[in-house]
Amino acid sequence: MDYTFSAVSNIEIDDIYQLIIGKTSEIKEPLDRNVSAIICAILSTFFDNERNTILYICDDGDERAEVRFRKFNIWYTESELKGTVTKVDNVIVSENIAGSAKIYSSLLYHNENTNKETILDIYHSIEQILNEKP
Repeated sequence: MDYTFSAVSNIEIDDIYQLIIGKTSEIKEPLDRNVSAIICAILSTFFDNERNTILYICDDGDERAEVRFRKFNIWYTESELKGTVTKVDNVIVSENIAGSAKIYSSLLYHNENTNKETILDIYHSIEQILNEKP
């Protein structure tokens, strides 16, 4: 369960999850052309529940967030999810004491999700809330 939405909006919404796809080691591995199909199959099963929503944030620890963001867009575009799952992208620019940072994120929700309007409103307000001065 991802609590980003609750922390930002003070509204409790169930069935929102954060997707984390990570490597288990630092070893450079050969290209695996099955990764896309595996992730799409997992997401397809995940969205059997129409109330499920995923917040996808690209890790930038190795300064490759934008590359991951583009790759995830390609996977979605080429998948069969487009007919039932909507993907909304948001590149959030966060201004803080350390400077400016880009956060590459996507929100995926089932087209029949009854909370989609509320979820979208909160998702689109994250950048503003992150940049509010205390």
